[in-house]
Amino acid sequence: MHRQQSNNRRSKRLISSTTVGMQQSSTEQYDSMKVSELKYILKERGLAVSGIKSVLIERLKSSSTDAPTNNTVKGSSSSTQPKAKRARKKKSEDESTQQAASVDCLPRTREMHLLKGNSNLFVIGVDEAGRGPLAGPVVAAAAIVPTDIAGIIDSKKITKEEERERLYEELIVSPGIRYAVAVVSAQRIDEINILQATLEGMRMATEGVMNMDNNKKKKVNNVASAERKEISYVITGSVDDSSKSKTSSSNSSYYTLIDGNKVPKDMPCEAESMVKGDGREYSIGAASILAKVTRDRLMHEYHQKYPEYNLAQHKGYPTASHMAACRKYGASPIHRRTFAPLKHMEFDADGNIIG
Repeated sequence: MHRQQSNNRRSKRLISSTTVGMQQSSTEQYDSMKVSELKYILKERGLAVSGIKSVLIERLKSSSTDAPTNNTVKGSSSSTQPKAKRARKKKSEDESTQQAASVDCLPRTREMHLLKGNSNLFVIGVDEAGRGPLAGPVVAAAAIVPTDIAGIIDSKKITKEEERERLYEELIVSPGIRYAVAVVSAQRIDEINILQATLEGMRMATEGVMNMDNNKKKKVNNVASAERKEISYVITGSVDDSSKSKTSSSNSSYYTLIDGNKVPKDMPCEAESMVKGDGREYSIGAASILAKVTRDRLMHEYHQKYPEYNLAQHKGYPTASHMAACRKYGASPIHRRTFAPLKHMEFDADGNIIG
């Protein structure tokens, strides 16, 4: 407690000196501070406090024109301000914090713990997209991503499709990345159920990453496409960057972090599940974006083949308009016939409703 109070007092003095000496080099001033002091200043300014020291310094530099005055740092007691004014100030600070935090990426907490003392270990993040839809495949992605990319969070929280697309494009060209995406068809889902199909896809994607070097010499179709007829398949990608990233060898080992509460059977390496891992661990968040964007692109292609279902809009999820289209047009080849309401319907060989 005494140490924290001491850090806070020193932080206040540094804030004051930073404000008075704005013409001086802010980088030199911030470099001399401890991380705890930098976070204190950021908190005072209503900015995000997450990230390594260099990130904190850059955030402070970018907000230097709004540096608080001595009176702001010392401040009058908030209890002397009107309640409505305090509420508006708190809301403004919260919004500023959220905006600043939006450019950060997820931490590597579990990954860093696993890497301690094992320089030959590769940590693979795994996630899926498309468990709930009425149509289309379930897609699982596995990824080793050495490079931090701002904005990598759980793909479900990135509401704009163009933003997910931008992050996807950054991911697949980032230094040292190795990834695999498994596409498991609606037919396979109907055969073994959605849970088992999802777990199967996760295992396939993990194997795709681990066996990437062996498979590079094989001539395979490495594109996810609505034209592909396989019941399940895997695509892979990588960017070599041996100067900055470690490369796999015969001594390498792998460990998989999987979003959810289940680990697939027969995993090719050690693995653990993480509930809500796509919002907690960087590698899983990266995998979630790879899976989500791959699936969305496939659903746009399927929309061209089956426009009557408007798949580009709802991506196969059971919206009211989608279910109405199913009742009117029957089931397409990519519909999951074991999902309600389709499982209660009878179809002929062409997918048309009987009766």
